[in-house]
Amino acid sequence: MKKRYKLFYYSEETVTYVEAKGFKLKFAGLVLVCVVAGLGVLFVVNHFLGDILGIDVDRITYLSTENRMLKDQLSETNGRLHDLSAMMDKLAERDNELRVSVNLPKIDDDTRTLGTGGTVAALDVGVISRNASNLINTSRSLVEKMEREIDFQKKSYEDVYNQSQENKVLFSHIPAITPMKGLFSYHSFGMRMHPILGRIIMHEGVDIANDVGTPVHATGDGVVEFAGKTGGNYGTAVEINHGFGYRTWYAHLSRPVVHPGQNVKRGEIIAYSGNTGLSTGPHLHYEVRVNGKQVNPVTYFIDDDHYNQIREQLVLSTK
Repeated sequence: MKKRYKLFYYSEETVTYVEAKGFKLKFAGLVLVCVVAGLGVLFVVNHFLGDILGIDVDRITYLSTENRMLKDQLSETNGRLHDLSAMMDKLAERDNELRVSVNLPKIDDDTRTLGTGGTVAALDVGVISRNASNLINTSRSLVEKMEREIDFQKKSYEDVYNQSQENKVLFSHIPAITPMKGLFSYHSFGMRMHPILGRIIMHEGVDIANDVGTPVHATGDGVVEFAGKTGGNYGTAVEINHGFGYRTWYAHLSRPVVHPGQNVKRGEIIAYSGNTGLSTGPHLHYEVRVNGKQVNPVTYFIDDDHYNQIREQLVLSTK
């Protein structure tokens, strides 16, 4: 059997030994009070002695305050990241405007989302506070999202720049000037009565009338593919390949001053007008072909003094 110990004291009133009831509880209470009082004295003495015990209560308070301030700063940073994300959306709109200006297709929302999407795995940052953990993971997600958006935008801007450089080359090769000074009709391209053959046939260019020996200019940068006598209705002629699907044809010349394989620049003299081949008088027959199809050359005479008048006449002719 387990022994039980009891405490007795001698009572002079009853001249007997009396059991001391509740002694253990009172004793425990006394010990607790002494311990608390002792710890209080210990903390006070430790504080005045420069924390010789390394308890550092002040540091705990400081870290708690610092933690609260860091959470506030993290919340503010998240807000600024959201603002930057909104700015990236505006840059995306501006990017599409630039793409259109250099003849690139717009990037639709679905394509942009696929290019910048993706999820960020939640990180166990080892903090107790769920709020702090959420703030940190939200920041990581926003930063990584913006990094992907910046990379995507950078690639798009590179495409815009490269296309703009290519356009500089393209624009210099487009046949965009009048090849020779002289008189011409805005409506000579198309079906007409041939002045010599006497029947209605397709006229695939424009005739510019002027004296024999009038300089003929290349209408865009390119490479001469033919220069000489055709042995047919066109007489002496020059053909230039401008690249990008553009070709030009200059016929009824008196003589060319270029040779096949020669690089020419827009405005450079390539020949002199004449009256060779099947011709009713001195003039230049000029054609523009785009991807093998003849088009009305006067629509490319953007250097002409009467450019607006040409456009108006062409509009009227289609009504």
